[in-house]
Amino acid sequence: MEENEGFPHMQHTPDLGSNSLSKPDPWAKFRGLVWWQLVLSIAPVILLPIGGAIGGAFGAAGLYANLSLARKPLGTSVKLFVMLGVVLGSYLGYFLVAGVLYNMFKG
Repeated sequence: MEENEGFPHMQHTPDLGSNSLSKPDPWAKFRGLVWWQLVLSIAPVILLPIGGAIGGAFGAAGLYANLSLARKPLGTSVKLFVMLGVVLGSYLGYFLVAGVLYNMFKG
């Protein structure tokens, strides 16, 4: 016999206790990182207030690249230099694109 067979006006409510519909942890990607990995991961995001949408795009790309690199099984010194390269690359990329756009519209 079905659970609510005798009572058609009652509905079965699913248990939503701990399933895939619960909100994911927005800070999960940052948990477990060493302090310098956190600093290098967040450093490209400083481009957002400096460069608006273009800076935000380069900053977000640098953030996600460094978060991915921080979880890779690389040596500490290799990881440090590669993550520094991502930070410098995101800033260099921003200033290059911003300079080209500035010269296109103002020059």
